[in-house]
Amino acid sequence: MREDLDVLASLRLEGRSAGTPGADTAANYIARRFSDLGLPAAFRSAECGAEQRCRPSYFQPFHSDDYVTVNIGAIISGTDSSLRGEYVAVTAHYDHIGRMNGGQGDSAAPNTIHPGADDNASGIVAMLELARRLSEHPPARSVILIGFGAEELGLVGSRVFVENPPFDLHRIQVVLNLDMVGRLRNNRLQVYGARAKLKTIVEHANVEPRFFLVTVPKSSGRSDDFPFSSRDVPALHFTTGEHADYHRATDTVDRIDFAGVIRVIDYVERVARLAGR
Repeated sequence: MREDLDVLASLRLEGRSAGTPGADTAANYIARRFSDLGLPAAFRSAECGAEQRCRPSYFQPFHSDDYVTVNIGAIISGTDSSLRGEYVAVTAHYDHIGRMNGGQGDSAAPNTIHPGADDNASGIVAMLELARRLSEHPPARSVILIGFGAEELGLVGSRVFVENPPFDLHRIQVVLNLDMVGRLRNNRLQVYGARAKLKTIVEHANVEPRFFLVTVPKSSGRSDDFPFSSRDVPALHFTTGEHADYHRATDTVDRIDFAGVIRVIDYVERVARLAGR
């Protein structure tokens, strides 16, 4: 997990802005990690003709006039034959803002790399560790793991996914979205989208040592849970919240609370297993 974080937030990837070599390197790294776990690909290659079946692919490419990038997805098959066609989605975006200035208050010099350790290398690290754990002991329902591209440009990757899912979107029973989970402070974990049955699940999963949970019934509209909830797919967004290094060049690996990340992963695993029963 530390190696994943060091790779994804390294200066070599130059902040992983969508359409850059750094973002492509991050996407390929995530796909290799899925492959190393032996996970089947979630998508199909578009490169197939009349006499050739479309091949499985970890990548869902998309583009605009300004960039070409991908979502990355893999599947863990559920253990219950009657529930295997339903899914729990574990998601996180892998892109960041690259060398772009983070806005008002960002004192970094022009063209400074913004490494995005918390936003959102931390979420990808958590997703990859959940992929390992859930693949070793799968739940009854299947799991789809998705790394979204171009979140920073307007939740583009998750919007592409909900418009072009690899199966009926409403076979997803719940989305567990991890976005900025690396700065646990005052034991406080925010969970957006926690209402009705989902609120019961997130509260039931909060065992000792308990988080101070801040549950919000609706999406914030600012992360990749939103396109799903807008399509009436239940979705949760887990985050340890914004901080002074948000969209700043100071969002670096050395400021990540790694023990806190592990606690978040433990908690989201419990939520995934409760939702996957």
